[in-house]
Amino acid sequence: MKRSRHANIRGSEEIEISRIPAAPDINLVFPNGLSFFDAYLEYWTKEILEMGGEAYVSRTSTEDTISGIFLYEGYEKTGTICTRSREVFDYFYKSKPFGSIFAEIPTEHENEIYDIYTIDLANSPIVHGFSHEISIMDEDQVDEIERFMVSTHPGINKKWVGVASKNGENCFMVRLGSEIAGVAWLSLVNEIGRMHSLAVKPRFRRMGIGLDLLCARLLWLKSKHARSAFSEISRDNLPSSKIAIKSGMRVSGQVYRYFKRRVAENTARLAVSANTIH
Repeated sequence: MKRSRHANIRGSEEIEISRIPAAPDINLVFPNGLSFFDAYLEYWTKEILEMGGEAYVSRTSTEDTISGIFLYEGYEKTGTICTRSREVFDYFYKSKPFGSIFAEIPTEHENEIYDIYTIDLANSPIVHGFSHEISIMDEDQVDEIERFMVSTHPGINKKWVGVASKNGENCFMVRLGSEIAGVAWLSLVNEIGRMHSLAVKPRFRRMGIGLDLLCARLLWLKSKHARSAFSEISRDNLPSSKIAIKSGMRVSGQVYRYFKRRVAENTARLAVSANTIH
């Protein structure tokens, strides 16, 4: 790894920053408790690198243990910072131009709060009567799903759909006639499911599609003997929050979406992308 040193202005200790190379045999050891998302850190790192993004880790000068990680997607100007250290957060926060960045540390910077909803699948029966037929994306549907994601997530890096599919992520969908009405994505890593990127076209909302897609993913996870699942939902997204609660999920923590100066390529606040925490 290429390493550089950053002097910590709050004390004598230095922070060492390393850029992670885009290599297929990455083997990172993250300390327990670095993030709520511990189980997903290595998976997300490999995924962002496969998309052409960048990944950095921080270490203190006194220990060789990783104290933080920064995942950055340059096409979308989005990123994720996982650390418990305010100094590490500040360094990564200032290191790249961005439209939005997710982090677990609350600070004075402008942000939007996302609640992390969780469910213990081993002890939570999922009982639901479906109103719509659910299917899972096949390989020959990747291009169609890419077009759908671009229409619902403006500014998204289309590479994500193919990379996510290749890495085992599942895209659940509802069709009404020949048209895709809604989709929702699901990851399963270390027996923990992550449900994300739910999108329903405006004219098909309030028809129960979101709840169907959520329950379908929970039932699929139970069939794969997943221990638990989580989903990050903006507090401004009341419909999705109500669906999560109705399905038995409860708030277990928060993550913060930070906004900064508008980048030259896009002066509008982008919709949250699929390959960042959301």
